[in-house]
Amino acid sequence: MAGLDGTLRAMRITAVTATTCVVPLPRPIIMGEIRFDAREYIVVEITADTGQTGIGFGMTRNSPVTSIVDRSLAPFLVGKDPLLTEAHWEAAYYRNLPMGQRGIFMRALSAVDIALWDLKGQAAGLPIWKLLGGARERVPVSVAGGYPASDRTQAELDAEMADYAEQGFRTVKLAAGELAEDTVRLRAARRVLGPDIALAHDVHWAFRDLASVVPTVRSWADIDIAFLEDPFPTELVALSVKLREQTGARIALGEDSTGRWAFRDLLLDHSPDLLRLDATVAGGLSEAAKICALASTLGVPVFPHVFPEVHIHLGAAFPGIQMVEMTDPTYQTETLYQLFQEWVKVENGNMIAPETPGLGVVLDRAAMERFAVR
Repeated sequence: MAGLDGTLRAMRITAVTATTCVVPLPRPIIMGEIRFDAREYIVVEITADTGQTGIGFGMTRNSPVTSIVDRSLAPFLVGKDPLLTEAHWEAAYYRNLPMGQRGIFMRALSAVDIALWDLKGQAAGLPIWKLLGGARERVPVSVAGGYPASDRTQAELDAEMADYAEQGFRTVKLAAGELAEDTVRLRAARRVLGPDIALAHDVHWAFRDLASVVPTVRSWADIDIAFLEDPFPTELVALSVKLREQTGARIALGEDSTGRWAFRDLLLDHSPDLLRLDATVAGGLSEAAKICALASTLGVPVFPHVFPEVHIHLGAAFPGIQMVEMTDPTYQTETLYQLFQEWVKVENGNMIAPETPGLGVVLDRAAMERFAVR
């Protein structure tokens, strides 16, 4: 908290709590072999002796992220200065090497790091994007939608795409379904959106080999697809480069990558046209800032993965962020917004950077209580 002379007074962490919240979906989300009937989130709250509380969050992907926060991160944070985010990140990462570095540990560390940055912003009286650097107050926003479902009609998809166009989104990303059906869905989306709105396609790691997909992807050339996102699972990511060579498709990679070292290798070895980055997965805002710097050295634009509450701060801080991503609450594909009293602000296809200290979102305590898993 700032003193009368403008300096930050010493603070100490008094409590770290982690809560799992399960927010139902009105209809299942199916992405190839992956299915979600609800969205499960972790919410981390870090309280200081000043009475201020920082929050961080992310998806659990149905894994025990909360337990890792409770057992492996919270104990060594209590009593420490919350403003020393870099020191805490390094200590947490390296003392947990035997079970860390990847996967659910990095989700836990990410949520903790974001909560520390929220607390730091509150102590400084500044939004996080200004603490990170500050580049602009408005950031282009992309909307992800068009998720397939067995009971979803073509008319519903057309109406959703028309709604996005009317709202002023300049980039729309269509979620993949069965490959045999995606051609029809992509052509319909292009027809409704028209030629001036960018149309991207999120494959959700569904491709498994080149021979079965190259002819179809080549047939999409006239649809003018802005990029294909994560065509292959991480184990087969090298095939993404070959897919680009054989089809001319632009490729976006990185949504599930963790840590600056994995992103370094991804950038150098596979040269994505667009780098996907999720601060709630990759290691929090501390690590995301480093990854953005890495991408900037190679001139690769960065496109964060949903969580606009967090990624608006990266977009407003760093010019290399091409756009931030959101889903429209109307279509209930992401339900995290239900945990907040105050959410993000969008105007004419741009997201407005918050001016309130920290993240700029406010938890809805009643909603937290309703969705919490004991």
